Amino acid sequence: MKRVICLYRVSTIGQVDHDDIPMQKTACREYAAAHPDWKIIDDISEKGVSGYKVSTNARDAIIEIKRRAMLHEFDVLLVFMFDRLGRREDETPFVVQWFVQQGIEVWSTKEGEQRFDNHVDKLLNYIRFWQASGESEKTSIRVKTRLAQMTQDGQYTGGLVPYGYRLEYLGRINKKNQPVHDLVIDEEEAAVVREIFRLLADEGYGTVRAANLLNERGIKTKRGTSLWRGTSIRALIDNPIYIGIMRSNSAKSEPFEKYRIIDDELYERCLDTVKGRAPSLGSEMRFPQQTKSDNLLAGFIYCAHCGNRLAFYPNVTRRKLADGNTREYRRNMYRCYRKTNAPTTCDGMNVYNADVVINTVVKVVQEFFQHIKTTPSEELLNVSFQRNISIYQVAFKQAETDFQQAHREITALEEQTIKALTGENSIDVSIINTMMPKYREKRDAAQRRMKEAKADMEKEEATNREAVMQVSNVIKWADIFDEANKETRHMILARLINRVEVGAGYKIMVKFKITYEQFLGIAAC
Repeated sequence: MKRVICLYRVSTIGQVDHDDIPMQKTACREYAAAHPDWKIIDDISEKGVSGYKVSTNARDAIIEIKRRAMLHEFDVLLVFMFDRLGRREDETPFVVQWFVQQGIEVWSTKEGEQRFDNHVDKLLNYIRFWQASGESEKTSIRVKTRLAQMTQDGQYTGGLVPYGYRLEYLGRINKKNQPVHDLVIDEEEAAVVREIFRLLADEGYGTVRAANLLNERGIKTKRGTSLWRGTSIRALIDNPIYIGIMRSNSAKSEPFEKYRIIDDELYERCLDTVKGRAPSLGSEMRFPQQTKSDNLLAGFIYCAHCGNRLAFYPNVTRRKLADGNTREYRRNMYRCYRKTNAPTTCDGMNVYNADVVINTVVKVVQEFFQHIKTTPSEELLNVSFQRNISIYQVAFKQAETDFQQAHREITALEEQTIKALTGENSIDVSIINTMMPKYREKRDAAQRRMKEAKADMEKEEATNREAVMQVSNVIKWADIFDEANKETRHMILARLINRVEVGAGYKIMVKFKITYEQFLGIAAC
């Protein structure tokens, strides 16, 4: 009686969820029943283990079965299909051969016994696993390529329709002659999207505050509920569809104007605002958490003497009038807590009239903007940034050359393997098998360098866009500042000013994030 161990494997979470192992188990038991001299002594299952990505030498199930084979605990290894043993053509055939050399018969319910009696057997087995590996890779590539191509073509690939859009039949038919629905802008929802981005970027709204506002207005979400959350607002602003870019997993399209709801500048400014006011930044926070107060300088006003932040507070005094009534006088003040609590450590003033400080800073900003407005518009409209990215391009080309060379070497080794298996050369297959990982690592390293160089180029381009956007923003702020509401003014000041230092006698220093001279330098590039 031959003792049989059955191995079952599913590689994806989807297969685990659908529980494909019982199907494999049933097939193996039926196959074993057709062999009267066989007896199944154990079932070994692997769930969510890729036969292509994970080396057989790193799989616990294979390690355990090998251990038991060396102890002669079984005679037959039975699988549903041979690709359950693995899909890597550079190692799986040799794993099977190892079992055969230990006296273990290796069987598949679909393909019969795997034999290694002669060179023809070895060649056929190698080709079988080579094909299995290739088909697995090609299937994965086909699926990813199809979705990526649909994304790049601006086609909707499924899932919940983003807020601001709806599905509509525009006459398109798929290969199965079925109608296909496309994304179109829903103008009513699009107006809400624009308002969300504007509130976050220009008035300093947080995601929770924006969600509460929408709920108060009774605006329903895409799922038909009236409950917006801060997380749903954050997910919305993170979606590049609003600037016309389709996204599916790692694939992104070029911008499609038919999908655009907001412009690039507002999109980037909104994301920058949300990231710049994250509580985790602590003292590095670039934007205030609240913009509703009268403290237009919140987050960037300091004592010029000790460097301590100045705290904003309302000071209320009461005076009795001649008629016996009492009148309240309210003044907003800035206080240096270090001066108050430890006078000897700071030679500044205890308190400053906040209105005086704020009005002085606003006047300085208005003068800055006046300079901007008098700069010839032709000079500013012809903004063109040209960054030298040749170093990254050279690195990418070199990595690409190395990748192609490694790929050719791998192909050559595969050809030598076939010749060795057929007896056309005397090279030991195990030597080739040892060399293969080295060339795979060389190829993978080159591929990583290609990705790094591409990432560097994209970063450089992003820097260019940011600089151009900075000039555009300053021009816009100069036009709207005087007429803007309090919250918008607060955000403009937070974006424009790095630090305000207030000293004794109301000596005020305004340090801009970009000076007028720097502004002209950028604009002239």
